[in-house]
Amino acid sequence: MQPIRVHIIYHSDRGHTRCLAEAIASGAESVRNTEVQLIEVSRAAKTHVTTCDALILGCPTYMGNVSSPMKEFIDTVISQIWTEGGIPGKVGACFTSSGSYHGGKEFTLFAFLSTLFQLGMTVVSLPPGQITENRALGFTFGAGTSSINTGENEELDANEKATAFALGARVAQVTQQFKRGEVS
Repeated sequence: MQPIRVHIIYHSDRGHTRCLAEAIASGAESVRNTEVQLIEVSRAAKTHVTTCDALILGCPTYMGNVSSPMKEFIDTVISQIWTEGGIPGKVGACFTSSGSYHGGKEFTLFAFLSTLFQLGMTVVSLPPGQITENRALGFTFGAGTSSINTGENEELDANEKATAFALGARVAQVTQQFKRGEVS
């Protein structure tokens, strides 16, 4: 069987979202027969969306919504894919960070989820039992972190890193099940 391709398209302003993307990528790469590509949204193109088996989107939460670079990508590239019939049969997930404990991360994740559903994708997240409740997590619709009281490019704490890793691994596992025809 050919390797599955997981593309992680992200925007990161101060480095926290990039840290999440890297942890998610490590999780996906931990699943045998998986190739992962991290793509900064300013370099992302239509082929990055259409040629993958799984697409994971992430960006900082700005005022309870996706960042403007990610919104521009959704409005230009992803909306064109939608007009062409979407990408049904592909697996999707999302992640975000915010500058406060809450910051509206759930709204950002819901915006991503709405986009993935519009494309006809099968959305994957984590079962509630896999998420350690702490100040930055506590939602099952994606991975997240809070950058409050941290500097630029600061490492994720162990719980956040474990949750992001688990999300990447789950996306890769479910995508492989789809490719083998175990899920339809």
